[in-house]
Amino acid sequence: MPYILVMIFISRFINFLFLKSKIFGKIIGIIFLLQSMPQLLWAQYDSLLHKPYNVNVLGIHAMYRDLINIEDSALRAHKAEEIKSFARKNNDKRLELNVDFFLNFWNTFYQNQPKEESLRKLTLQVIASKEENIDFLYPRSLRALAEFYWKKEQNYEKAFEQYLILDKELSKIAQEDYPEMARDLMQIGLAYYFFQDYSVAIKYFKRAIELPENSFNTMVINEARNNLGLCYQQENKLDSAAYYFNQVVNTAYTEANEWKRIAFGNLAANMYLSKHYEEAIPLLEKDFQNAIAVNDNGCAAGTAIILADIYSEKKQLKEAKIYIDYAQEHISKSGKTDKRRLLYPILSKYYAAIGNINLSKIYVDSTVKSINQYNEKFSALKILRVNQKFELQKEQFQQSELRLEKTQKNLLISLVLLLVLVIVLIYFIQKKRQLAKDFKLQRAAQELSIAENNLKSFAERIQEKNKLIEGLEKKLEHQINNDTILQLQQSTILTDEDWLNFKLLFEKVHTGFLQRLKLKYPSLSLAEIRFISLAKLNFNTKEMATALGVSTQSIRTNWYRIRKKLNLAEEISVEELVAEV
Repeated sequence: MPYILVMIFISRFINFLFLKSKIFGKIIGIIFLLQSMPQLLWAQYDSLLHKPYNVNVLGIHAMYRDLINIEDSALRAHKAEEIKSFARKNNDKRLELNVDFFLNFWNTFYQNQPKEESLRKLTLQVIASKEENIDFLYPRSLRALAEFYWKKEQNYEKAFEQYLILDKELSKIAQEDYPEMARDLMQIGLAYYFFQDYSVAIKYFKRAIELPENSFNTMVINEARNNLGLCYQQENKLDSAAYYFNQVVNTAYTEANEWKRIAFGNLAANMYLSKHYEEAIPLLEKDFQNAIAVNDNGCAAGTAIILADIYSEKKQLKEAKIYIDYAQEHISKSGKTDKRRLLYPILSKYYAAIGNINLSKIYVDSTVKSINQYNEKFSALKILRVNQKFELQKEQFQQSELRLEKTQKNLLISLVLLLVLVIVLIYFIQKKRQLAKDFKLQRAAQELSIAENNLKSFAERIQEKNKLIEGLEKKLEHQINNDTILQLQQSTILTDEDWLNFKLLFEKVHTGFLQRLKLKYPSLSLAEIRFISLAKLNFNTKEMATALGVSTQSIRTNWYRIRKKLNLAEEISVEELVAEV
């Protein structure tokens, strides 16, 4: 390597001397490098020849770093080709294929290679590596293809398809033979964590951290430990979360220092969540400074939000404002605007505490809006994944049809097997019809599932607003008069437009209910039908009031009028009325 750097330096020096002839300087540099390459390769990569991956892994990755460190893409390509030539001369297929793997991965994720070309090469690499079965290139290629679908195509369902194949492959491999097993398991776990499927993510993270830790895999294992802690933190199992964060903090490997910093901050967040504020403050302030030191603006924003909330709760408003300003600054720098949904409630409390009720109310509205936007964004991702799953099944169905047609053509060629051909054709035709029928049923089920999820999301938004109102009533009861709280309660969510959307979802999930209700009780008004629809969803009195933008007393009065209008017995409940429809 030092000799190569000297040659590059000489070429750049010649470039400087021939400023008006840059191409000449570059050619001279390449000539110097290429002349020295064979001798350097012999000395540098001789130790890699004819060794299995578990023995050679550090050397292979050092070779990858050497290639990455060459900034000029032409020089990098020349060196890669020289290594492959060196491998071929020494009859080492595994070294040659490892270089091919690097080039495909690097060009896919770090060069401007067209996505179609990347997909073609990665797919061919998966097929070829499965046939060759050398140096665990097959599982590594599966992971690369999964990452392509996830990062480049945002086709999550195809990525999951590759991850499932990878998981099956990993079950066949001895952990001591495959040094990258921890990385593969952690990557699969991250995919499930992204979609908040914490129970499945935990299984993969635990499998990763059960592997022996060493200097090669310590970064991945400590990332998996940290993610395990985050999973348990999301499930409010703070003791379990702290256990795994502490495992990261106490790891003996200095290579994992960055994860130690992150886990330290997550431990401080744990103390905040358990309301141990006095213990949390110095740790959080240290985490905030550490994040700024490494330009981790996202982490700095998250920590500043927590500190602002703690100081707000402690009525230390000057300190709260300092960290509110820090949070806004680092949210802007990081571009992670979703964090504003966590900051707006604190701003509302702060402005209420200093007596600025108008700004407090504005930030209440901003809180509701930002939470709704975040939920809609995540719901859209879930729906996208459902649609991708549907498209994948459709594609598989089409491929099945193509295979079926090919089989039919082949069978028609053989006159000798005419009788067998007829039987097979009948069988496949019926199978095709059944597949089409199943396909339609599955699509209907998926549409119903989407409707149910949207209806559930509507109910959760109502519950979130209800909790927000209750919290504000408790925290702001000395700053906001009863009229202000009443206005907030009557900020209706279920507008006329919302009602039309709600009806469409409701009818998909509870088909025919509204029609039966109108037929049985034609005298019911639109408001009364809305009330009974929410009762069908098991909304309590407060949730109905929030949804309809009225007081809880109005809900009780509404039910009283319905009983009178329909001549119902006084002891009958709204649940019994709903059950009879």
